[in-house]
Amino acid sequence: MTTRLNATISLTEPADLIAAVPHMLGFHPTHSLVVLTLYDLAETPTFGVTLRTDLPCPMSVCGFGEHLLDGPLGHRQIEAVILVVVGEKTSSAACGDACAGRCQSLERSTVDDRDTGAPHADLIEVIRDAFHRIGVVTAHALWVPEIRAGAEWECYADPGCSGVIADPRGSAVGAALAAEGAVTFGSRDELRTLVAPESDEALARWSAKLDLLAEERAEGYDPGKVARDVRTVFAAIERVGSGAALTEDDLLRVLVAVSDTRVRDVALGTALGDAARAAEELWLTLVRKAPDPELPEVAALLAFSAYLRGEGVLASAALERIERAQPDHRLGILLRQAIEAGISPADLAVIARDAAEDAQIMLEEDGAW
Repeated sequence: MTTRLNATISLTEPADLIAAVPHMLGFHPTHSLVVLTLYDLAETPTFGVTLRTDLPCPMSVCGFGEHLLDGPLGHRQIEAVILVVVGEKTSSAACGDACAGRCQSLERSTVDDRDTGAPHADLIEVIRDAFHRIGVVTAHALWVPEIRAGAEWECYADPGCSGVIADPRGSAVGAALAAEGAVTFGSRDELRTLVAPESDEALARWSAKLDLLAEERAEGYDPGKVARDVRTVFAAIERVGSGAALTEDDLLRVLVAVSDTRVRDVALGTALGDAARAAEELWLTLVRKAPDPELPEVAALLAFSAYLRGEGVLASAALERIERAQPDHRLGILLRQAIEAGISPADLAVIARDAAEDAQIMLEEDGAW
């Protein structure tokens, strides 16, 4: 995932790094490995992508370093990493019989205190070795049972390196992100509720209204319909940005408009300009209200906008809704592949700008613009 932090914050103490993790992810992780990447070490060390993954069960530890490098981290220019393990020792029983036991290659490890020191020392050793082989330095490896005020943390490399976390809500990173309007959720599930659908009754009411609206729009050929739909979408975004409320009919018309992939592709460009926040607010509102047939296009707009802002987890939650409603949705698949391949928001922005321009050119050539 991308990092949400777009400000200059100095983080030098391990406790500060740990306290910053929830804000950089967007939620408080549990039972997780968090990888903070760094680059430009010779000048000003700078955070790059932040990745969170579930802690593996013991028998999956062996190839876990390669697993990380086969994913988004393998496509990044990384000079160093900081590893943060959040959670107690994994129970083999909880993993199931197929996952019980210890990775055999670790039996010869030089780490003698893995059972008496911080949990998951074998995992850290495997990951450190994998990164070392490609020239990436492990700058720090830290363990904490949970990220909360008063929790005790430890370093893996130095038994004397330990301390207590201050309240993460007072983190400098948290303050910087809050100033930008970002929210840090208590858990990943709590974040998912942000894009969860409204009640079945509300969805049914919207579905009926959308059917009526579709019947109205189907009457006769109208070459100017697409251009009007684009204007409808941009006018709604402008109103949201000014603080004006949209009626239910306004929202329904925007949802129908962006269901046309030509209009959707033009709307992708809103994530690149001053109206990005207002547009994302509109997409989020519609994602919660849209029935499944009309959901994928507006959810893709939300996912794209969120990813460009560094909100990779929110983007992923929006894509999960698409995957449940329409698993073969083309843009949803492409966005998921982009996130998993570690394509940077800057590179994705170029792709979106080109797509929006191409969509507008096609509309002009068809006489619909």
